Amino acid sequence: MQKRKPFKWIIVAVLLLGAGIAIWMFFQKSKPDAVTGLKPHVEMSIARISEVTDSTIKMELKTLVNNPLPVGMHLKNFNYVVKMNGKTIIEDRYEQPLEVKAADSSLLTLPAKVKVRNLRIEGDELAARGNDSAEYHFKTILHFEKAFLGKDSLVLEMDKRLPVYRLPMIKMAGYDLKKFGLKESDVVVKVEVTNLNPFSLEFQNPRYVMDLGKQKRFAEGAVTGITKVKSKTRDIYEIPLEVSLGKVIKAGAQMLTKGKELPFTFYFKSKIKSESEVLNNSDINLIMDGELKDVEAFQKNMGRKKE
Repeated sequence: MQKRKPFKWIIVAVLLLGAGIAIWMFFQKSKPDAVTGLKPHVEMSIARISEVTDSTIKMELKTLVNNPLPVGMHLKNFNYVVKMNGKTIIEDRYEQPLEVKAADSSLLTLPAKVKVRNLRIEGDELAARGNDSAEYHFKTILHFEKAFLGKDSLVLEMDKRLPVYRLPMIKMAGYDLKKFGLKESDVVVKVEVTNLNPFSLEFQNPRYVMDLGKQKRFAEGAVTGITKVKSKTRDIYEIPLEVSLGKVIKAGAQMLTKGKELPFTFYFKSKIKSESEVLNNSDINLIMDGELKDVEAFQKNMGRKKE
C-alpha cells in the first residue's frame, strides 16, 4: 500500500499541472493583445447628424463596448478618433467612468463635432472621382481605473465603408422689391439650394431673417409646410420677406452712403426630413454674410447662364 502513494501523488501533480496549463492558456487567449481568442472590442458608427451650422456639424456616434471576458472592466475614460479616407474628422474624449460587466456590453451615444470645411473638401474630392462612399477608420483608446489583464489602457480599432453625407449648400442668389406700402413692403429673396446627395431632402417650415447694414431683423419670413429639394439638383427658390416701410427708408439712407457695399447677414433655420436616417430630423441653422454687390453680381451671372 505504501508503494502506491508516490504513484498517486504523481497523478495528482499531473492533473494540477494540466489544470494550471489550461487556466494559463485561457488567460493568454483572453489578453487584449492576443491575435486570436476572446478580447474586448468596440463597434462605432455615425448614428445621426443633430445640427448643422455654417461652420460646424454636431453629430452622434453610437458606440458598443463589448466585454466577452469572465471579468468585468472598469473604465475611467476613453478617447475616440474617426478618420475619413485617412483624414481625421473627429477627435474627442468620453470623460465619464464606465463599468462593463463580465460577458456583457454597454451601448453609448457619444457627441462629436466636425468642421464643415473639412467634410466639404473631402466630399468634393470624392465626388470628383465619382464616389459616394468613403473608408471610415474608428479608433478607441480605453483607460482602465486599475490594470486590466496587466494593461493600463487598450487600443481598439475598426474600419467601415460608409456613405459620404453631403450637406445642403444655401446661397443668396438675388433680391427684388415687389411691393411698397404705407405700413409694410415685401422683399423677395432668391436662394440657391444645392443637394449633392443621392437622396432628396425636405426643409420643414423654414424660417428666414435678414439683417441689412445696421438694421437688425430688417426683413423676415417663413414658408409653411415642406420645401422639397430633389437629389443631386441645384435650384433657385423665391422667399417672400416682410419689411416695414420705416426700415426700407432707413436702408435707402444707408445705401446713399454705402451704396452696393452695404453689408447684409442672412439667417436660415429649418428642420431636415430625409430618407437617410443620419440626416433625418437634423436641425439646420445657417448664417450667410456678404454685400449687396455680391448678390447682384451673382444674379447677373445666373441671368447670363439662362440666356
